[in-house]
Amino acid sequence: MKKLSILLLLALCACAPKTYLWNEADATVDRDVYAEQYRLNQAEWDAAFAWLADPASRELPAGRYEITEKTYAKVQIDSTRLQMNFEDHHQGIDLFYIVEGSELVNVARPEKMTGLVSAYNEAKDVEYYQSASEFTPVVLTPGKYIILFPSDAHQPMLAPDGNRAPIHKLIVKLPYVRP
Repeated sequence: MKKLSILLLLALCACAPKTYLWNEADATVDRDVYAEQYRLNQAEWDAAFAWLADPASRELPAGRYEITEKTYAKVQIDSTRLQMNFEDHHQGIDLFYIVEGSELVNVARPEKMTGLVSAYNEAKDVEYYQSASEFTPVVLTPGKYIILFPSDAHQPMLAPDGNRAPIHKLIVKLPYVRP
């Protein structure tokens, strides 16, 4: 059952040694950062996991949904793209979960970003770059997810096979707590 695998894997990640899980069976997440953020902000994470585990969340129309005062979700029903800018957040965490379709997300360290497109906008917590000198590609398919911290600049919504296709994606936005 997908909801149990999500909750179980995330709970296990909190106890695991430091490593990146690029292309792991169900998740891509920095285990140490996740463990620290979960410890510092458990109520927000628990609310986000409960929302994701509820089958009704996958039936909602596209839009924004408040989970708590600090955490919200976006249901995205769209098409993948052939090109997107990299984005970087300073204050927030993105959790992408694929309901239908597939998505290529290129992930890079912020210091590897090149070609500033749009300077950091504090109100929107985002800055955009054209590319990265080094990045790791991660393909997400139904039931797969990735957690992106401020240390993970990313280029989302890309078509894995080079052909635009429909995608149904849940994006949870959580606050990043500075240790």
